[in-house]
Amino acid sequence: MKKITFSVIVPIYNEETYLDKCIHSICSQSYGGLEIILVDDGSGISCAKKCDEYALKDKRIRVIHKQNGGLLSARKKGIEAATGEYVLFVDADDWIETELCQNLLEMAENKADMIAVSNYYRNYSDGEFLEVFHNSRKGIWRREEFETEVIPYFVKTDDFYDTEFPITMCFYSFKTEKAKETIQKWDERIRLSEDYVFVMLSILHADSIALIPYRAYHYRCNRKSMCYYIENAKEGWKYIYTFLNKEIKESSFHHKLLYKKNDFILFHSLMSTDYASVLKASNDFLFPFPDVKKGSRIIIYGAGTTGMKMYQAIQEQNEYTVIGFSDRNLNVSEECDVPFINPKDIRIVDYDYVVIAISYAHVRKEAGIELVALGVEEKKIAKLDSTLLDGRRIFKDMLTEYNQGS
Repeated sequence: MKKITFSVIVPIYNEETYLDKCIHSICSQSYGGLEIILVDDGSGISCAKKCDEYALKDKRIRVIHKQNGGLLSARKKGIEAATGEYVLFVDADDWIETELCQNLLEMAENKADMIAVSNYYRNYSDGEFLEVFHNSRKGIWRREEFETEVIPYFVKTDDFYDTEFPITMCFYSFKTEKAKETIQKWDERIRLSEDYVFVMLSILHADSIALIPYRAYHYRCNRKSMCYYIENAKEGWKYIYTFLNKEIKESSFHHKLLYKKNDFILFHSLMSTDYASVLKASNDFLFPFPDVKKGSRIIIYGAGTTGMKMYQAIQEQNEYTVIGFSDRNLNVSEECDVPFINPKDIRIVDYDYVVIAISYAHVRKEAGIELVALGVEEKKIAKLDSTLLDGRRIFKDMLTEYNQGS
C-alpha cells in the first residue's frame, strides 16, 4: 500500500459550480501518496450526493457528512480524520497546480512542521489574475533561527501587509500531529480571520518552518461579492487581538514584531469588514491617510474589498466627497455600481487626493508609480501612515489586559 504523505482536506458547502475543477486538480496530482478528504458541511442533497459520487470514482477519496458549522469546523473535522503525515487545505471553489504535492515532498522529507507555498494566483471571473507574494527564497529554518529568518519575513513592518509567510491556511502544509495540537488550542469564540489565528498559533508552536517559491494555488475571487458586512466585527476582532497578544506574550519570540503583525492584520480585517468603525475613530482625517482631511474631494483607486468598504463608509459618514473609483482593470467599471474614472483620465479631473485603497504594499507601490506615469501629481497621491495602525489606538480604552507595554 502506498504511503500516505498528504491528506488533502476540502471543506464543501454547496459549491457545486466549481467543485469539478477543484477535485480534478487534486486527483490529478503527479505525486500519488495522498488521501482526499471531502468534508460536506451540511450541503444540500445534490451537492452531498456529488461528493459521494467522487468517492466511488477514486478510492483515495473519503467523504465526511456533517451538520453545517462553518469553514473552520469543517477543516477541524478533516484534520481529526487525517491519516497522512501532512495536511493541506483546498477550498471547494479554488484549484491547485498538478505539481503542488511533488514540490512539497522535499520539505516533507526534511520533517518541517509547516511548509509555506507563499506564491499564489488571485483569479477573477473576468479572466484577470494577479500573482501574489513574489517570494524567491527556498529553505527550512529551525526554531533557533526563527527570530532572524522567519518572523521578520512574516511581519515585514516596512511593507505593511506583505509577507513571505502568508496568513492563509491554504498556502501551507502542516504536519498532521502539529495541526491536531493547534486545533485543540482553538477558542470557539473566534469567528473572524480563523486562518490568520491558526497560522499564528502554528508558528508560535512550530519547531521548524519551510518555504518554497512554487506558485501553485489558484484563489478564485468574485468582485461582485467583495463587499460584505460582518456584524460586530470590531468586537470580534478585539477578542482575537487580545487572545493572540496573550499567546505572543507567553511565547519565546520577539514580541514587538509579532504584536505589530497583530496590528496590521487587525487593520486589514477591519478595513474589509467594518471600516466605518475605524473611520469614526480617526478624528479629522481619512484613516490611515492623515493628509486627507474631512471635506476633501477624493478618488478611490482600487475597486477591491478595501476600496469598496471605504466607499460605503464614506458615503454613510458624508464628510468626504468621492469623485469616483478608478482601477487599472477597466472591466471593474461594469461590475461596480459606482462612478468609474479611467486611470488615464484622472489628471483632467478636479480632486484633492487619490487614495490608493490596496492592502498589499508592492501592489500599492506599483499603482503609485503607474499613476505618476499617467500624469497624476505625486503630492496628490495620499500617503498611508503605518504608525497609525496600532490596535491600542483603534480600540482606545477597550483593551487593557494584553497591552503591548505590559
